[in-house]
Amino acid sequence: MMNKLLLILHSTPLLIFSSVVFTVLNILDAHSTWLVIRPNHYERERNPIARWIFKKLGLPRGIILFKIAIFAILIPAGALYATWEPLTLNIVLIVANLIFGLVVWNNYRIHRRLQRAVTVVSDGS
Repeated sequence: MMNKLLLILHSTPLLIFSSVVFTVLNILDAHSTWLVIRPNHYERERNPIARWIFKKLGLPRGIILFKIAIFAILIPAGALYATWEPLTLNIVLIVANLIFGLVVWNNYRIHRRLQRAVTVVSDGS
């Protein structure tokens, strides 16, 4: 059983799948972040570096450039590392995908809560 798990964690198909999931989650993170902080509620962004970039560059440009910069670093580093140690990279991507999945879920949850608050206020007027 353990050997089979290690074989799967060493596999290139898992690496490709995890990379695609990571990319999709980052796109959803960008979208959900935009929904939560637009038009200029930067205080809702918990990442201080991202918050600073968003304030300096505005939305959505700041989000797009922030994600491009992250991927410009991660793609070459991941590709290089994958040739040496796919096991570790697969584990890192699985953990990152779980974390990003929770972040995206939370962002959309916050957005729904904000939308309900706006609806209540507009219905009460």
